[in-house]
Amino acid sequence: MTRLRSSSRRFAFVTLALAVLTGCPAKPADQPTVRERSRVSIVRDRPGDVRCDGIGPLRGFAKGRDCTFMHCLELVLEASGRKINYDELMGLSGMAFRTQFRTDHWDVGNPDPLAGEPVLDILFPAIGWEYELRIVKQEDYAEKDALYRAVAKSIDTGIPVLAANIIPPEDWGLIVGYRGPRTWLCRSYNGDAETSDKPATGWPTATLFLTSKKSRPDPRKMHFESIRRAIEMFDRKAGGSNLIGKKALEAWAEALRSPKDRTYIHANFWTYVSLIDARGAAVRYLRMIAKDYGSRDLHIGMAADYYDSEVRLLLDGMNNVPAEHTFPVGLPPAEYRSKQIDTLRQAIALEEKAVESLKKAQ
Repeated sequence: MTRLRSSSRRFAFVTLALAVLTGCPAKPADQPTVRERSRVSIVRDRPGDVRCDGIGPLRGFAKGRDCTFMHCLELVLEASGRKINYDELMGLSGMAFRTQFRTDHWDVGNPDPLAGEPVLDILFPAIGWEYELRIVKQEDYAEKDALYRAVAKSIDTGIPVLAANIIPPEDWGLIVGYRGPRTWLCRSYNGDAETSDKPATGWPTATLFLTSKKSRPDPRKMHFESIRRAIEMFDRKAGGSNLIGKKALEAWAEALRSPKDRTYIHANFWTYVSLIDARGAAVRYLRMIAKDYGSRDLHIGMAADYYDSEVRLLLDGMNNVPAEHTFPVGLPPAEYRSKQIDTLRQAIALEEKAVESLKKAQ
């Protein structure tokens, strides 16, 4: 569900933005505090109109926040008083280290946290929240009414709702208010709604409610667990239509040899861009948590350096991963795919070294 439109403007600055961001360590993780204060206030502009004020703006694409679900969650948590930044959410969930590839068809949802092997049941216990996921079809009128009521209830208590496809295409955004019983006010990566609340123009393919706030588990323990998960995912041997880790990267490279039609272009582009974003988050996350490992921090730092080299490799190979608008007719030349295959092979070698370093830190 985390998709990037093939626009020339976004394509032009993705390399520059990510090149700057990957080398910058994130701020240290906030330690649990005795009291967390929400900064959200409920604003009632007129009867029947309610919105949550105090939600930060979305940064948008190519600014180190390309996993739209994680950035939306970051904003909701920050507004609630529990500040856990994007890089830590990516690390705790495993998304910073996960590569997923669907072998039965080219799938733009490869990098989505809910697609294939979902990560929500790993992430939410690690951050101390419970959640409810609802998938309601637009033609199911009874369920639609229930969803409208549930969203209004959450907004009335000061908690925005995460939703996919509320302003198409199918990226994650936030429902931050409502205007009457059937109109939602949203923040989205699309529709110029990053900083201002706009009415929804699409029906959500999924909605996620933060339902119950718990005490946050010891972050240090959760960091250790995330590294064990990163290793396990890369070494995953299981087959099926959704591959994870090294097997996914190998299958991706193999699939590039003979794509059947143009459907591969955007899925390939978005999976590649998301891989850059994920590994950039991995670099910053590892440098943030290295102190947790005491004398073994050297191995965490080395893993971060290998992932950083991977990001730079992928950025250098970006010209060989065309967006749809650059080839409006037919398939890109085979030379592009051949060069991308070589880049992915080099990325695998760097990830192998990174994971070996993570193993030494255990």
